[in-house]
Amino acid sequence: MSVVRILVEDTALVPGDLALPSGEAHHLRVRRVSLGQEVVVLDGRGHEARGVLVAEGRVRIEEVREALEREPALRLTLYVGLLKGEKMDLVVQKATELGVAAVVPLVTRRCVPRPRPSRLERWRAVAREALKQCGGTLLPRIEAPLELGQISLEGEGWVLWEGEREAPLPRGGGGGVGALAVGPEGGWEKEEVELLVSRGFQPVTLGPRTLRAETAAIVGAAFMLWGR
Repeated sequence: MSVVRILVEDTALVPGDLALPSGEAHHLRVRRVSLGQEVVVLDGRGHEARGVLVAEGRVRIEEVREALEREPALRLTLYVGLLKGEKMDLVVQKATELGVAAVVPLVTRRCVPRPRPSRLERWRAVAREALKQCGGTLLPRIEAPLELGQISLEGEGWVLWEGEREAPLPRGGGGGVGALAVGPEGGWEKEEVELLVSRGFQPVTLGPRTLRAETAAIVGAAFMLWGR
């Protein structure tokens, strides 16, 4: 049986007893973790600890270590035009599994209407569950939807655009900070691409096929983070 992983955000992992948030205590009950059984505790900031369940909702932290070796060298922010329904959930889930540093939904001309605030909490919950499942140690920032004109690029930036036929998305393997922008289901307006270019983004392509927005976001992130 695999060791159950739990996440305690905004908590320093130090040896000793730790009271768990109610959601994580419930998670252990659902997974039928018994007293004395080992668990792995994450802080979402690159550390994990070996612990033992010593009481209902309480874990004794034993060995703490930094575990960044399972994270990609590139700190990638994924900007993605707002998608309908569960498609955004899927992008957040897979981006977390891949090791994206941040996911920022974008309000664009062809995207779905701005979602209710509850969707942001839903996306963050999806990210937390994905981190526990995938073996990663860094919880990505899931930000509130942003207007396209509010983007401020840090590091290098690339925008996937169907109008670009020659320049390929660069392969991963390098470090540093970067950003990838992917349009909504209806695609980018040309003026939006021009705005991104004025902010430092480079238009690139994933190839001759037309991919769904959620597919392009996931494949593009995977290519940049792990493609060698």
